[in-house]
Amino acid sequence: MTDPTPTTHVLPPITAILVVRDDVTTVEAAIASVRAQDYAPGVDIVVAIAPSSDGTADVVRALAASDARLTMLEFSSTSLVVGLNEAIAAARTAVIIRVDPRSVLAPDFAVNAVRAMERTDAAALVARTTPVGRTPFVRAVATAQQHRLGLGGDPLTPRGPEAQTQSAQAHVIRRRSFIDIGLYNEEIRHGQGWELNERLREAGNTVWFAPDLTLEYTPPTRVVQLTRSLFAEGLWRGEFARAFPEEKVLRFALPPVIVLTTIIGFILGAIGFFGGVAGALGPAAVVSLVLFALLVVPLAYVVVVLVLAVSVMVRSGFRTGLWFAAVLPFIHFSWGFGFIAGFVNLEGAADTVIVDFD
Repeated sequence: MTDPTPTTHVLPPITAILVVRDDVTTVEAAIASVRAQDYAPGVDIVVAIAPSSDGTADVVRALAASDARLTMLEFSSTSLVVGLNEAIAAARTAVIIRVDPRSVLAPDFAVNAVRAMERTDAAALVARTTPVGRTPFVRAVATAQQHRLGLGGDPLTPRGPEAQTQSAQAHVIRRRSFIDIGLYNEEIRHGQGWELNERLREAGNTVWFAPDLTLEYTPPTRVVQLTRSLFAEGLWRGEFARAFPEEKVLRFALPPVIVLTTIIGFILGAIGFFGGVAGALGPAAVVSLVLFALLVVPLAYVVVVLVLAVSVMVRSGFRTGLWFAAVLPFIHFSWGFGFIAGFVNLEGAADTVIVDFD
């Protein structure tokens, strides 16, 4: 099969794929953004649906009934990566856009994707993603994710001009390249994107950050969903950082350092406090005083969070800033505990299959 990736100004056929599960509140907007692409040939759509309990399948089924270009696949696995592989296999075009059901593509996304594929000859492209929210809570989450003292300092988050990247994401893919290396590894529960991108590079391909590809993304709207996603992200990063210590890009020290220093500072400070209350004398009193002084670490963290929250209040409103004061530590500790669990391989936590690239 020849690869019809564009070498002329004639726009080739292109497919958008979505893998959905319990996304009834956002999937329609995601599909609408695909339909609204300023792309003359139009965009085919493949939606793979995992078992859902909120009516997601009914929404997609109704959309498919009114759009001959939308294909609906249902799969029984709870692993979304299985549906992702099935959607890639079902697509019949050389260039595929992977659309998160919580995202909305810019109208020029498809045409810019094709041009970037032609320009870079990459196997995968990473888009510029902007978290957004409609409610104060979700806006606070989006702000914290972008903040350099939140998750914005993550080395796997691409920024700046167009360049090769080691991001774990892939928003536009060259179907032939993915099939040649065996698609996503379904035995890996977390970090499949980074592992696949590593295999692409091992095979001589490139992964590019294309800043002219833009999309908006809605973070999880519920605390349970946010906890799971943050812990899972930290978990696979810790597991892979332990398995591949030479990959410095996997390390994101801020959340785990905050977790360890605040907890240790609080525990030791409390020991020092109770030692002073108990009337420690001589050297014991000095030790108690030194330990008590370590309470400054968690207190300093609280002060920093409150100062940042006030600045968010000024820019985005009182309720968003108030939520930010709760969300930022929540993000740090969820991600940080996940990373620590994965890095030290706590029993039952780090269940990722590690692939030896050597």
